[in-house]
Amino acid sequence: MIFKKITPACHAANPNNSVPLNNPIPSNKKLVLFFAGWGMDEHLFSGYARSGQDLIVAYDYSSLTLDENLLRGYEEIQVFAWSMGVWAASQVLPKLQMQHYPIGTCTAINGTPFPIDDSRGIPVQVFRATLNTLSEKTLDKFRLRMCGSREILNHFLAKAPRRDIASLQKELTAIEEQVTVQSTTAFQWDEAYIGKDDRIFSLENQQRAWAHTPHKFVDTAHYPEKLFKQLLQEI
Repeated sequence: MIFKKITPACHAANPNNSVPLNNPIPSNKKLVLFFAGWGMDEHLFSGYARSGQDLIVAYDYSSLTLDENLLRGYEEIQVFAWSMGVWAASQVLPKLQMQHYPIGTCTAINGTPFPIDDSRGIPVQVFRATLNTLSEKTLDKFRLRMCGSREILNHFLAKAPRRDIASLQKELTAIEEQVTVQSTTAFQWDEAYIGKDDRIFSLENQQRAWAHTPHKFVDTAHYPEKLFKQLLQEI
C-alpha cells in the first residue's frame, strides 16, 4: 500500500510526489486519510487538500503492508474510503486502532468490506472477467461505467492515474488472493454513502452490506467527484 501526502498547493510534498520517511512532526494536528479505489493514485485527488489539515491518499493494494511513519503526530485522523479502498481500510484500521492511533469518524463511499461477493460486493464472475480480460480497451469501458457519463469521464481522464495495465492487473490479482485467504474483519464503519447509479458495486449489494450501518443514498455513479469534494473539503 502506498501513502502519498498532498499539500494545499495541489502538489505532492516534493517533486517526485513522495514524502521522506523521516518527515518531522506534522504542523497540522488533523489528518484526512483517504483510501482510494483500485487502479488509482494520488493525481486524481491532488486538488482536495485544504489548509489547516493534512491529506494522505492511500492506494495500490497489491499489499496491505503500510509504513505508519506518516500517521504519527496527529491528534485526529478522519478516514474516508472509496470502492476497493473500503475493503483495504477495513483490513488495516483495526490494527491502527489497537496501536492507539487517534482514528475518528470513518466513512465509506460506494464500496463494501466484501469486495468479491455475489450479494454484498462485486459478483465473483464479474470480478474474474475484469481481471482475465484486462486491457486498454476494457479499462476504457470500465472507466465509463465507473463515471456514468462521458462528461464525468472526461473530468476523470484530465487527472487520470499514471499507472499501466501491468500494474493494475498485479493489484487486482493480489486483491483476489488476499480476499481469498483473509477473513472479513469486524471493523465498524460510522456511515456509508451508496450511489444510486453505481454500476460497479450495485445499489442492492451495498444495501445488503450496510444493513446494520447508518447509510445515505446519493444520486451518483461509482465515481462521485462532487461528493468527494464535499466530504474532503468541507469537513
